[in-house]
Amino acid sequence: MLGEIIINDLHNNTLNFTFAMVKWYDYCESDNNEDLEIYGCPQLLMLKSYDIILLDSITYGIHIIPRFHKENRFLMNRNIF
Repeated sequence: MLGEIIINDLHNNTLNFTFAMVKWYDYCESDNNEDLEIYGCPQLLMLKSYDIILLDSITYGIHIIPRFHKENRFLMNRNIF
């Protein structure tokens, strides 16, 4: 959770909006004979963009594993869901 906004309207009703900051990733494209998937997990690149969205709009989370020996390479773990 990034933050919360609480609004009181004219009828004294309280509205809560909870926000999250989301970091975006994209699938890697094929280059230099490197596999697009490793152990059944697709490779990802971290993008340079963030968004702030309503927490209730998130459908599900994913598990991202950094590849420490590769710059800007991650794996999306499909095997835990």
